[in-house]
Amino acid sequence: MAPRHLRRIAAAALALAIVPALCSCSSLQLAFGSTVGGAYGAIDGFRDDDTLPAPSWVPDDASAIRYTTDLADHASILTFQSPTHFVAGTCELMSAGASASTAETGVPIDDSWWPETIPSSLFSCDGGWTAFTDGDTIYAFSPGTVADGSPST
Repeated sequence: MAPRHLRRIAAAALALAIVPALCSCSSLQLAFGSTVGGAYGAIDGFRDDDTLPAPSWVPDDASAIRYTTDLADHASILTFQSPTHFVAGTCELMSAGASASTAETGVPIDDSWWPETIPSSLFSCDGGWTAFTDGDTIYAFSPGTVADGSPST
């Protein structure tokens, strides 16, 4: 067995080697596309968030706001509560065929609060968002963009 002082030196060297690796995990996640999220009780906090700018179609009475976004391509999912649902004139009900094809492409991100199924009645909203309602709960997703600014697929 190695002398005690050598074991301590080995343990310290191992700790010094591990710490930078652990610290760089967040850097690696940022470089290779990690998801981040936020939660707000009201619209004001959400509008102040720089990670996911509040879409123009989210109404002033929105509450219980949650989002998850991918930092690499800005694909995002969003939910909130609102009796208004959308700002007037910012979202349109899609035709049945358009709704089906959009639903088939899938949601770009999944999170524990996201519903397992997407209804067939979808709305197309400003900024490339697709939304649907469940009572006064609104869910929406955006495919984000790739590096050249075009929509991701």
